[in-house]
This record gives sequence, structure tokens and C-alpha cells, in this order.
Amino acid sequence: MDPALSLALVLNAAKSCSQLLSPADSFWIGKRDSFSLETKEKLLNWSPEFTGKTDSTMEFKERTESCLFTAIFIPYCFEQKAKLLNLKVEPHQYFLDVIANHLSVADSSHVLISRALSKASLDARFYFPVPDTLPSVSYLFGNSPISEKHKGSPHCQLKFNKRASILVGQEVHGDAILAAVGSSWKSLGTMSCEDISLSSYHRMLLNRVPWGSYKISRDAILAAKFPASFTTRSNWRGALPRDLLNSFCHNNCFCDPTFSLSEADSMEKLQNTNQTQPGQCGFLNATGNESGMLDGVKKEMGEGLDDIQCGELDNEPTGGGPYRCAVKILSKAGDLIIECCSEMPYRNKSHAIQSAALKAINLLNKDNERICLHQDHATFSIVDDVFNYYKKGSPVYDDTSSSAQNKLPQKDVDLDHNHEMTDLNITGPDCGKSPSSGTIVCIQYSVFLLGKSVRECLESKEEFEFEFGTGAVIPQLEMCVSHMSVSQSAHFYTSLPPESLILAAAGECAEEISTLPLGESGLEYNVILLRLMEPPEERMEQALFSPPLSKQRIEYALRILVESHAESLVDLGCGSGSLFDALLEQKTDLVYIAGVDISQRSLIRAAKVLYSKLDVGHKPRLATASFKSAFIYEGSITEFDRRIHGFDVATCIEVIEHMEEDQAYKFGECALGTLCPRVLMVSTPNVEYNPILQRTVLDSKNDSAGEELTEDVEGKSGLPCKFRNYDHKFEWTRKQFSDWALKLASQYGYDVEFSGVGGSGEEPGFASQIAVFKRCDPFHGSWLNARKCKICSEDYNESNNTDLPCPYKEVWNWNAG
Repeated sequence: MDPALSLALVLNAAKSCSQLLSPADSFWIGKRDSFSLETKEKLLNWSPEFTGKTDSTMEFKERTESCLFTAIFIPYCFEQKAKLLNLKVEPHQYFLDVIANHLSVADSSHVLISRALSKASLDARFYFPVPDTLPSVSYLFGNSPISEKHKGSPHCQLKFNKRASILVGQEVHGDAILAAVGSSWKSLGTMSCEDISLSSYHRMLLNRVPWGSYKISRDAILAAKFPASFTTRSNWRGALPRDLLNSFCHNNCFCDPTFSLSEADSMEKLQNTNQTQPGQCGFLNATGNESGMLDGVKKEMGEGLDDIQCGELDNEPTGGGPYRCAVKILSKAGDLIIECCSEMPYRNKSHAIQSAALKAINLLNKDNERICLHQDHATFSIVDDVFNYYKKGSPVYDDTSSSAQNKLPQKDVDLDHNHEMTDLNITGPDCGKSPSSGTIVCIQYSVFLLGKSVRECLESKEEFEFEFGTGAVIPQLEMCVSHMSVSQSAHFYTSLPPESLILAAAGECAEEISTLPLGESGLEYNVILLRLMEPPEERMEQALFSPPLSKQRIEYALRILVESHAESLVDLGCGSGSLFDALLEQKTDLVYIAGVDISQRSLIRAAKVLYSKLDVGHKPRLATASFKSAFIYEGSITEFDRRIHGFDVATCIEVIEHMEEDQAYKFGECALGTLCPRVLMVSTPNVEYNPILQRTVLDSKNDSAGEELTEDVEGKSGLPCKFRNYDHKFEWTRKQFSDWALKLASQYGYDVEFSGVGGSGEEPGFASQIAVFKRCDPFHGSWLNARKCKICSEDYNESNNTDLPCPYKEVWNWNAG
């Protein structure tokens, strides 16, 4: 409730009581009849502070020492910074009189007190002036007995204090003081006080938005970032998305989020009906529904979606999954705030719920760009329309939709500290162990504020873990770690993030930093890569196969290179260059190699692998004397680039499962229809082998991967187990893979042979299934005439076909001197 309205109601009640009176120049309420002499004597000899027992033998004790504590003064004017306030309450003073003096009001009766910001025994509260004109209560009582006697108050037309209001969830007007002072219930009235630092104030502000709450939960304000995706519970670090969403709703006085689980098959059916692209969800329209999808699902399932309040899963679907989850948030008035659905199905119900919560938070984070960090004023800039926006319960729009593009204002400040990294310097030997997507990385780091006259440590962690590739740390830190191997050290510099983040992380030195001119300052990050824990897929494979399945796939590709006497090789989806690392140690006929990948981070690592063996300044460490050149390209393997056309061998090792299925078909058409290698090797997981992999890992009690997979294994229903990697969009059976390969081979003039690695090949097949496409004579028979491919024609001359596309970006190259 509005504190000013509460005061108006109390005064209204006092006016109607004949035994009470309220002076015209204050908000005190007094008794009309005088107290007895005995009562007056006790009052004259009693201090406001008392200690003692709870019975009739209560003993009163006068306070003899001054109380000193720090509070935060928050001006209503946004151009003024919040500042630290030193308060002193003398033995003869009432603490509200001291606060009233700092607020420049007549006495303590002119001070309003907000609700508590926490549930501790001694709570922090806002203290602020009574408005000039109290709210009318005529709508409650039919008339307004509150007079206009305070019209001449110097605080006429008090301005709305946005920062205080957003923190406490009540309307605060005028300047405000945030203080932890008062009589705790345990001390029976004895005045207690605690210091509130400038850093803790900025942490309170940061905690009002989900991405800020995540940073605080990790105690890594300048390093952590709210992840872009939820993989598994065991890989997640910090507060879970669902808990963050619940906290956000509580802080903003919304209803608890409502989660709805459904069988994914019903959702998929509806998506096909609505012709939604694979992997996409609809946007939130003007009524808050995701393109009507959720309403349609309920209709499709006969209102079968079960609402789950605050984590209650009593009426969850009883099928074997996989599952999707929808989440809805309402205001207390019942207005829709947000409604969205997880983008992909999950075998595990809990994971589906966490994914839906994460998507809701990401939508809220986009909308909270209106609740942005104000870089100049060292605080959160809470614009007026945001406060009204949430109070009215306007639904959040997913700005990926065209109809919602204009609903949200432009981003004012970079919330995620996405400034460029400069002067990256890595020291120490390269052991070859570097992070890949899904790896759990453990680092030691420290962050220093650098200025003309200051070098202050703001944040440091002896051990800090995060899942690599999910955006769980700021981009500069993830980029730095991607260049490192275990035991290496690095440091780099960035420009300053918003000042509120600096002060929230600064701790005891926040007050000193707040007085410094930070215009030319920056941050220095020092990082040590301590250790890596492989992704679940690799841990599963290592637990069952020796050598590991990844190495077996590389060895299979090397055999193809040797047997085909290939002089040129292109690795499609080369990642961090594991194939290159192995093949340059082998004796082959290779003259030219190229790698293509869409991930710049992985390509940088691949270039580093090649450079370590092709150092121009030294004699290359190669087993093949004929080797002449290497190229690394950034681009999509579903696009044609004439520079990799017509290679002897192309490899695509464990890549297509990271695409949507329609993109896998597009890749096949591009690879065999336009790139036209003489031999193409494609490997992908065999989903029929997953139960064997996962059961084997579960039998190893001490293996962390087994612990992670315990909740995901389907022990019944005959359905396949969870995919081997969270990033896999699909995994095929042997029949699905052979149908895909045979169709492409027939269409583009190739023969195809099937094999694999991992296991004996008997039921249920190999762990990794492999298709090797071998091109038929392209100038024989009717196949060339049917395709009419000018690229593969006999008179093809690259110099005469410069008009052919080259969409790939060259990242790195090497040529023999």
C-alpha cells in the first residue's frame, strides 16, 4: 500500500474519534484529555529506549552512548548520485528526528516509512517526506475529511523518486534515506542500527532484475553473465532460471509464475499446422499469446496442459516425453505480463521447466533494457514508463517478431558489458587441452580498476566454474579462455562497464571510487585456466571406448585419405582442428588443406593448431614433404564457395546433428551437388546405441557423467534415450541415416558405403555411423546431362568463373616459402 494513503486513512480515523486530536501544523495524533499525574511522572523519567523482561517487572534503561551508522541518501533528481550519509543519534534524540533533519522537514511526524526491503530482524527501510497533499480517501468513505491545511508545505509537489520506488515496490516521493535502524522485536524496543554501504545499495538495485540477480548469485558481478541456454542441471552454475523468475515476480509484486507441461508431440503437431519453422516459437502478440500457439495446444489436447504453481508437479503429464513447457506470469490484478514456451523438447521434465523459465527471463531482460544501467549517474535509470508498464501489467513482446519490433524502445546502455577486449596477452606453454562447447571450465581471475591515480582490485575468485559456449561469462572473458590451454595465464583490458556494476563489485572501496573521475579508466582482467571437465558426450565415450570414440573417427578419416591418395582435403565443420592436428603427423599425399566452420572462436583455435606445426619462421614439423598450403574459412557449410569446389576428399565428422534436420538435407545437396568432392565422409551418432552408452556410464558409480545422466535415462516406454549432447538438434537411427545418404547419392551421382566406429557393428550397430560417398565418373552417362552443372563440366576454368560465389571469410592461411 502507498504509505501516504495509509497516513491519510489513519488521520481520517483519528478525526472521527472524539477522544483524539491532530495539531494543524503536524501529523501527530494526541489524546484530548490529559494523562494522570502517575502516568506523566513515569513518562518524564523514561527514555524512549528500554530493556528488560516481558512481564510486569519490566526494567527501563536510559541510553547513554551515541549511535553512529551509515545510510544512503537517494535524491529524487536523477541527475544527482546516491551518496553515503553518516548519521549520529545522541542519547537524548529520537532517530526519526535525526532523519527528519536530513530530509529538511519540520519534525518526525512528517516522515513516512516504507515497507522493509528484507525479512531480517533489523530491516532496511526508506524514510521520505510526507507529500504536500495526502491522497484522497473519498472513494473509500464517500467524502474526504483530509483538509488542505498543509498546502503551504515547502515539499509541495514532491517529485517521484524512481530509484527508491523500484527498490521497495511502493511509491516514494521526494528525497529518500535508506537506513537500517529501529527497534528490533528481539530487543523489545532497544534501538539497533546497522551500516548500509554504497556497494550494498548498488547490489540491491542490481538484484531487482533477473540478470543482475544471477550475477549476485555467482558473486561475480564483473565476470558472470546470464547464460543464453539451459543444458543440464549439473552443468548449470548459480541460481537456477526458475528460482530467478520466482524472485523477480516476488520483487515486482506479480503472481507466481505458472508452468504448463505438455507432450512435445502435440506441440510439434500444432507447429506443423501453423507452418512454424523448425526450432522456432511464435512471438507474443497483443494479447500476450505466442501467436495463438498455446491456446491452440490447449484446444488440441482438450485442455490437457496442467498448470504447475511454484514448482508443484502433481498433475504432470504421465507420458514418456519428450516435453515442452509454457510459462505465464500475471499481475496481482490478473493482467498478463508474459507468456512464452520453451523452444525445444526435453526428455527431462525439470529441464523443460528450467528452459521455459530461462526464455521468460531473456524476454524480460530484453524488456528490462528500459530498466537500464545509467552510465553517467552511477545508478539504474528507471524510466517512468517502465514503472507504469509493470503496474498496468502490459504483456512482454518477443522482439523477434515483426509485429513486436516497434513495441520496445531502443537499448540505451550495453547491459552485458560487451565492450571490445584489447591487449590480450597469454603466457605459458600450450599443453593442447583447450575448452570446447559444453566443457566445464575452471579459472582463477581478478579484476582491477585502472586509472590515472588508482589501481584497485574490484573482484577476484580463486576458483570460478562455468559452462563454456553458453554465454555464462562476459564475451571478452570467454574469448580470452577460448585462446588458452590448461595452466596458461592471460590478461586483457576492457573499457568500463556502467558505473553501478563497478560500485556493486567494489565493496568497501565503493565510496572512494564514487568520488573519482572515471572517464579515462578501464578494467584489467587477469586469468589462469586451472582445469577442464569434458562435455557429457566425451565422458560417455571415454568411459566405454579405448581409444576414445573421437580418436577412432579421426583415424577412420586418415585411412580414407591414405587409401584415396588425396592431394586436397576440406574439413567441413572443422571445429578447433582436431583432424588437422592428427593428419599433419601422418605421412600422406596432401598438398592443400582447408577448414570451414561457422564458429569464429573454434576457427581461431584451429588456426593456432596449424600454426604450431606450420610456423613460417621455422622448419615445418610435417611428415609430408609435398604439403604446400592451408586455409581456414568462416562460413556455413550449407553454402557454396568456389574456393573449396572439387577437392579430392571432404570430411564432415559429427557435425550434421548440430543442425536442424532440414539444414542437414541442405548440407547434403550443397556438398554433393555443388562442392562435388571425389570422396565425402560423413559421420553422425547412432541414436540406437545411446542406451548402451548411458547404461555403461551409469554402472560406473564414480563417474560424474553417470550422475548427470541418472535423471535422463528412459527406463521404459521404448523411446530412445536423451541425445548425447544438449546441442544436438536430432540423432538418427541407422535407417534414417541410410535413407538420407542413399537419396543424396542417387540424386547426385555417387556410390555410398556404410560403416562406423565404436562397437562391433552388430545390433544395434556402431556408436558412430559413417557414410562414405564416392563420386561416379562425372563425364559419363546421363547424370551430367541431367544436372547440367557448369562447375563440373570438362571445360571448367576457375579463372573464367570469377562470378561464382565466395561467401566464406578467410580467417587464416599458410603457404610454403
